[in-house]
Amino acid sequence: MYQSVVKIIHKNGIIRFADLEEKGKPLEYAVKMIEIPQRFRMDNLLKSGSINKQTIKSLVDILVKFHNNAVTNNKISKFALPQLMKKKFDENFKTLAKLGKIDTIFEFKLNSFLKDNYHLFDLRIKESKIRDIHGDLYLKNIFIIGKKFYLYDRIEFNDSLRYADIVEDVAHLAMDLDYHQQTDLRDYFVSQYIKNSNDKNIIKLVYFMMCYKACVRTKVSLFRAREANINPRKRLPFEREAKKHLRLARTYFELF
Repeated sequence: MYQSVVKIIHKNGIIRFADLEEKGKPLEYAVKMIEIPQRFRMDNLLKSGSINKQTIKSLVDILVKFHNNAVTNNKISKFALPQLMKKKFDENFKTLAKLGKIDTIFEFKLNSFLKDNYHLFDLRIKESKIRDIHGDLYLKNIFIIGKKFYLYDRIEFNDSLRYADIVEDVAHLAMDLDYHQQTDLRDYFVSQYIKNSNDKNIIKLVYFMMCYKACVRTKVSLFRAREANINPRKRLPFEREAKKHLRLARTYFELF
């Protein structure tokens, strides 16, 4: 977890880290971080049976507050225009096609929904639901220590992935709960978010976005498989992840 930027200085014959306010010319800058034990990562907590509905409810409270306070403006809202969303989807499938043989039905289904629901996306913009969201919110990017939640590794490098409908954060986490075979927690998470936020139109979009997020995670898994190409034992788990995400994406076709 990032804590602060520090500088490396040479003082009294010693090279050491120092706060930015301390006197001394920096030799270089560094990021000060603290490591959180992996057992506190939400996917690992889920596997150990430590996640229940109360945990989900607390997470929803934090997420709704974050979304309500997240920045929105005309520039950000334009990223949810269907034509720009289609461009984002097309880029994802273009990359997927380079990584493996992917059935074109996924791209067809998502783009067809976009084409047939312009009115819904216009409504989301009018309702100010397009905000500066997390952009990569799934179980591995959440740590829970006691009653403290850390939602980390927010997308910073690409505005089109972070300036989006808040439903993208909801859908990504809901899809990942499905991936970990926690359908009951998924349903509770989505229903609690809708209840807490009073955003009833989420239900019209969430399965569509869950399908898209499963395709995005497929791409990430195939990237990692390619990086581990010289080591079959490291490659195969990522290939299995990709196949599982594609199977999951297909299950959403009848839900949107």
